[in-house]
Amino acid sequence: MEVSKLKLLKILAFICVAGLYSGAVHACDGFSEYSIAELKEFRVMLSKPDADPLDRLFAFEQMACSDRPSIRSYALKEGLNTITDPLVRNEIMLKALMQKKRIDVELGSSKNQTDDDKKFIAEHGGLYSRNVTFQSEPDGCVSLYGKTCDVAYSLFIMGDKVELNYSPIRGQFRLSSSGELVGTLRAGQNAKFTQIPAVIKLY
Repeated sequence: MEVSKLKLLKILAFICVAGLYSGAVHACDGFSEYSIAELKEFRVMLSKPDADPLDRLFAFEQMACSDRPSIRSYALKEGLNTITDPLVRNEIMLKALMQKKRIDVELGSSKNQTDDDKKFIAEHGGLYSRNVTFQSEPDGCVSLYGKTCDVAYSLFIMGDKVELNYSPIRGQFRLSSSGELVGTLRAGQNAKFTQIPAVIKLY
């Protein structure tokens, strides 16, 4: 990789980090084609445990914008499995959600579940799913109905937390150390329903 190109990419990555702190998140302006040598360099940095978190974020950003789907998938899995820095993990989580065409919520069980909870779980076969209809990475939003980020029908990403709304269904999740979104889903907002244990897998 030419030195000038490497410097430019790093500058763009650091602009991305500044944006993360201010609430705006970097998005790919189209996918990029990288040489094998460049991808090897990014992979080494992404997997290097003692590297500066910003350098690892830079490497992740480049791989996540690769024109090869397998490279993008690798970046998400490797990043979540090996990186502990919360800033980088939050960015990886956001990228993973922005790549999804459908949001699948795995529903669990608890001793306090009501009959209506159990009915809801059975009706959905233990998996509550909604197709993605619109995404806005700068807004941290994944819409589940329509072409806007309607508060009542969207998934919102806020740091390591995710809020899912599909009225009257409400879900609250947090990025776990296992690289999954772990939380609860409530199928209705009255006393007939409780918080159902729920998980959203990112890959």
